[in-house]
Amino acid sequence: MIGSDEDWVLFDTNILVYAHDGKSPFYKKAKRLQELVNDGKLKAAITPQNLLEFYSTITNRAKYKNSVTPKEATLEIKRFLISPFELIVPIGNELLTVMYLIDGKNILGRRIFDVYLVATMLSNGIKTIYTANEQDFASFSEIKVVNPF
Repeated sequence: MIGSDEDWVLFDTNILVYAHDGKSPFYKKAKRLQELVNDGKLKAAITPQNLLEFYSTITNRAKYKNSVTPKEATLEIKRFLISPFELIVPIGNELLTVMYLIDGKNILGRRIFDVYLVATMLSNGIKTIYTANEQDFASFSEIKVVNPF
């Protein structure tokens, strides 16, 4: 657990993908954010879920123009694992937190995975997420949502 340090942020998967995709209009900004982490100027975390989503996206030839081979994607993930990004993991209470977070909200389909990401953040003391998909997290007052673009 990282604690309640307000300086920590979690990178949503889209930030990782944009930093990987040199043709993305968000590439330069996303790459700069990644460099800030690598230079120790920004304290950022990722989760196994982020890395699996990253793999799924960058290897999906049907949906991602600049797809890579599984071997290349695996190499990218290994780079994240040895980088200054903090890999946070679920600690065991996330399903209860998910039930709390979805209570009274109309969470459907794949959105449940965003809720699980929020639960993992909260259980690790992280209250801020960087994402280009603000709407995916807007209903959670427990966290701060920042679109760095």
